Amino acid sequence: MKKLICAMLALLTIAAVCSSCALGPNTIDIRYEDVEGGRAVVRYDDKTTITELTLDDDVVEIRDFSLCNAESLTRITLGKGVKTIGTWAMTNNQHLQEFVVDPANPYFTAVDGVLFSKDMKVLYYYPAGRGIQYDRFGQALNETTYDIPDGVEEIRDKAFYKCYYVNVTTFPDSIKRIGEKAFHRCSALKDFKVPASLEFIGKDAFAYDENLKKLEIGPKIKEIRDYAFFQCTGMESITIDAKESDLTLGAKWQPTAKGKIRDDCTITFRQ
Repeated sequence: MKKLICAMLALLTIAAVCSSCALGPNTIDIRYEDVEGGRAVVRYDDKTTITELTLDDDVVEIRDFSLCNAESLTRITLGKGVKTIGTWAMTNNQHLQEFVVDPANPYFTAVDGVLFSKDMKVLYYYPAGRGIQYDRFGQALNETTYDIPDGVEEIRDKAFYKCYYVNVTTFPDSIKRIGEKAFHRCSALKDFKVPASLEFIGKDAFAYDENLKKLEIGPKIKEIRDYAFFQCTGMESITIDAKESDLTLGAKWQPTAKGKIRDDCTITFRQ
């Protein structure tokens, strides 16, 4: 009897090990938390064998940091239930090529792989690897450009966060708000025509964008938050068509270098 029991335990152990080996490389390690109306994504562990992630329809929330730093993902598909996405939820996924959204989702949509609110008024996330080719060592071989569609009113916080290789060439006149860290470390971003409709620039919005040189900001601007142009070492001038006294300006909003406001960058306000 003891021999039989030992033999059965051995078989069960072998089966468990084999099952683990069979599932391991391709098993999606994603963790959820039950919330009202469904489930929230709270953590995802990246695997080199998994390049596409599809969220089930009962997922209603994607928490901050839950799907970030996933170097292997090239596509994320949102089901019809997702209605809340944290501003840090899907940042720094450097090889991500596209977002896909179930057409039945009433809150979000994807156009050319870019994630928007359903009404196309808010740009939520630009996939950092869109249109980028990489060598076998993971180094980018090119840069790309993107035109923000007409009708977009807000570039959400972290929308282009660490999109190192994209130069946004068109900002439509509909844009009113550029959020916190919206273009943080966008090294390829160059001078652009600031839309006359722009009212708000968030904290660290253009931090570390060293290829920006000259910007002209229109009369509707109301607020520029802290460190908006932090470490913009290439900036030569910013012209604002508004009175300085009419604006809310955050701490060290001007271009800086090594943490200090740069004296060699000209800031001009309307008198």
